[in-house]
Amino acid sequence: MRTRLLSLFSLLLCFALSSFPPVYAQDGSDKPPTGMTIHVVQRGETLFRIAQRYGTTVEDLVRLNGIRNPAALAVGQRLLVPSPPVPEQVSIGIPTQYTLQFGDTLFKLAAAFGTTEAAIAQRNYITNPRQMYIGQRIVLQEGSESAQGIKTGWIHRVQHGETLYHIAARYSTSANLIRLVNRLRRADLLYVGQPLIVPSDENGVPLTDLPVPLARFEMTPAEQGRTSALRIVTLQPTRLEITFMGKSVTVFSDESQTLHTALIGVQALAEPNIYPLRMVAALTNGAQRTFEWRVYVADGGYRSEAITLSARQLDLLNPAITQPEEERVRQAVSAITPRRYFSGLMGLPCAAPVTSPFGTRRSYNGGALNTIHAGTDFAALPGAAVYAPAAGVVVLAETLTVRGNAIIIDHGWGIFTGYWHLETLNVRPGALVQAGDVIGTVGSSGRSTGPHLHWELFVQGVQVDPLQWTRQSFP
Repeated sequence: MRTRLLSLFSLLLCFALSSFPPVYAQDGSDKPPTGMTIHVVQRGETLFRIAQRYGTTVEDLVRLNGIRNPAALAVGQRLLVPSPPVPEQVSIGIPTQYTLQFGDTLFKLAAAFGTTEAAIAQRNYITNPRQMYIGQRIVLQEGSESAQGIKTGWIHRVQHGETLYHIAARYSTSANLIRLVNRLRRADLLYVGQPLIVPSDENGVPLTDLPVPLARFEMTPAEQGRTSALRIVTLQPTRLEITFMGKSVTVFSDESQTLHTALIGVQALAEPNIYPLRMVAALTNGAQRTFEWRVYVADGGYRSEAITLSARQLDLLNPAITQPEEERVRQAVSAITPRRYFSGLMGLPCAAPVTSPFGTRRSYNGGALNTIHAGTDFAALPGAAVYAPAAGVVVLAETLTVRGNAIIIDHGWGIFTGYWHLETLNVRPGALVQAGDVIGTVGSSGRSTGPHLHWELFVQGVQVDPLQWTRQSFP
């Protein structure tokens, strides 16, 4: 009898001990069992993020660690997690870095780089694809699932009533090719909204995953104090309205209303951050579609400097003197001329070295760094020629209090250039100038400490780095 009682007690004890969670991950006193590892919870981590990192599930973590409240993790808490399997080949595919563009989705990236949506999401900790943004840097293993990704072609979303043969006829390809590329078991099993890759030859359009009516959408990087260009192609005549960083952006379209261009000037003092770009596409049949993307505005990398003004120069900071002139200049650069005069790279306005670049953060007499150098200064000798960097129409040629003898040229499409502190003005308002024409000479007029040329460039009223236009051609 006593032997039976001892046996029963031993069984109950074993059962009770087996019902308790393991303690390896909590006190660190023992090594974890084979196939397990210990993770120390960091600030901001969740069970979902930890499970994603190790390729396991929240349910497994809860079970292994006896967690009663999955939302109540403590920083420094030690968790037992399954060790991720080590593949036979340590590296499959080519490690690649990529910057997200318009038309990039997980589906498109997986197709273009020969990998899977899950692999991209896991490697880049993407838990919500809607939070991806233009300019985001991601890493992936190119070719981990197939020998070669599909770089050109279209991503077609299946519409109601469409068959694989209808889709193939639309893109002048074969239904069998679409079936093989998309690994479809049966050609007749499609569902509405299903994304299908329709490949083209290597000279075809770049693969994108854009909503109808957009066929192509390109945007150059957005940075503080610089110009960003948008190039958009629509499948049918469309009128576009764009808003970025809270400001309406003028869009210029060709006669067919299918090729659209916009130039955006990013404020130099804008915070590096993610900003929404909203678009309304109005079709000829009266239908409207609204889209929104998240765009990252990068830091411009500008330096700072402290400037000390003498007593007689303090009126440079007096709003009563500077504000009326600011309004005069703002009025002169506010028009948006539909005709485009500029083309290709802009030339330099003066044959002299740059002494002060655009965008430098400035503090005056020990104040805050809350102003910028809004142009580029050239250390030219008095009387040196000042040239028009591109074709345009002179809209201002007069003497101003702070800027001295000044000229402003309208280059079309909301692009203006300004020239301050000149000695002579060789043009009058209304004059049409060509690139290379002499418009004035260098001086030290207005509030200036010495002879130099101060050159500014405006994009739809926003002051940006003019030297960017001498290195980069805009459409």
